[in-house]
Amino acid sequence: MKFITKTLKNDQGMALIMVLGVIAILTFLLADFTFETKLNKIKIYNQQDKIQARLNAESGLNFALGKLRLYQEGRNKIEKDESLKSAFPSSDLESVIIEPFVFPIPIAAKAGVIQRSAMDEFLKKTIFRGEVSVTFSKISGFLNPNGLRIIPKNSNTQANAQIDLAALNQQQQQQQNEENNNSSGNTGTKAPAQPAWAVIEKKMIETLRRLLKDKNDNDEDFHQRYANVDANYLVKELRYYVNDKGSFQDSMLSEIEAKFSQKNIVPKFAPMSSIDELYLLPSWDDAIVDLLKDRMCIHEVSVIAINELTIEDLKILFPAINNIQIEEFFKYRDGDVDKKIKGKKFKDAEDFKRVIVTELNISSETDYQERIDSLKSAGLVIDTAGKLYKVNSRGSMNNAVYNLIAFVDLPIKPQPKKTAPVPNGQPPIEGIPPEEQEAEKPPGQQSGQKEKAPPMELLLPRVVEVRLE
Repeated sequence: MKFITKTLKNDQGMALIMVLGVIAILTFLLADFTFETKLNKIKIYNQQDKIQARLNAESGLNFALGKLRLYQEGRNKIEKDESLKSAFPSSDLESVIIEPFVFPIPIAAKAGVIQRSAMDEFLKKTIFRGEVSVTFSKISGFLNPNGLRIIPKNSNTQANAQIDLAALNQQQQQQQNEENNNSSGNTGTKAPAQPAWAVIEKKMIETLRRLLKDKNDNDEDFHQRYANVDANYLVKELRYYVNDKGSFQDSMLSEIEAKFSQKNIVPKFAPMSSIDELYLLPSWDDAIVDLLKDRMCIHEVSVIAINELTIEDLKILFPAINNIQIEEFFKYRDGDVDKKIKGKKFKDAEDFKRVIVTELNISSETDYQERIDSLKSAGLVIDTAGKLYKVNSRGSMNNAVYNLIAFVDLPIKPQPKKTAPVPNGQPPIEGIPPEEQEAEKPPGQQSGQKEKAPPMELLLPRVVEVRLE
């Protein structure tokens, strides 16, 4: 008993226990603090890598804009010089400019010590950190949903509706005339020119009908769901969506309005800003959108790049083309490896016309000219080089990756409208547009001689859409 009491009163060694306890607690706190510090350090490094990757992607986009700026300068110079245009086509300039760019420069496996040492020395001197790759792809599709918009001539809604009805009646009358001419074999009657939106609507309906037919023939599940889909109604629903409120006038108007109301969807009544807006239309299921969206572009293409035409593009341009003619077209343009045929890229629009009309007999000269005129009325021209590009700029730093998708447009400078003075200084005749009145001929120009069209001029490149992927 005395031993136990004496032992309990003995406090020797307590200080050591307390010191060991404090050390254990401090060790735990230090370990926790070190872990949090390392974790925060990793987070900061990751954030720095993300910022650097984004800066790399943005620098790649700026580099692409700089290359397209060079293309704009060179293209304008080529367009102004006929001798240079024939010797160095704009398509050759374009192919040089839109070559992919990668940094750091990849080193070939067979590179020698000198090349590797030079590259290492170059990388040490540069201030660029990380990697960047820039690729270009030319946008050549010419089905633009925003082209279905009716451009108002004034702010009067009722007047705009009358314009729409007149254009619609004109389109329906032309279609009826075409059917009558085809059935009777009479091709001498020339139909009046269609408005731009009517041309695009017609081509869009033709394309959608063909795609639906091909998909129905090859996909049984798709056929069960969409066998009775009306392409005409779908395109009119799209036209209702992009046009200003009150400007769409059609026999299907009440049915389309009821469809939007039933699905609780508010029409935009404005141009599309993204092709993904097709998924918002009440009758456009995802499967139907997926059929057509890759053949559409909401941005102004203006130029149909003939050296990048696909099978679908050919069918849109020439609906009567058959499979044999399609095969011959691509064999002529792209060549045939098996038969050792070298492809011949088109030099210009006249070369394309010669091949289509004369060599391959895909279309008669009259039909070809009519289709080209209809495209011009929709603001589209045939050329070898484009003006709208999709730029993919991918920046990376360690494990961080930032991918920018940008659509860059080089707008065509509009030509000023000419007001033709009446001879002898007389005032313009009332009721007749100035361009239709007889103009004074400049010195050296004979009466009836066609004035040469001014060369096309591209404006500075501008980013019209940016996506992050």
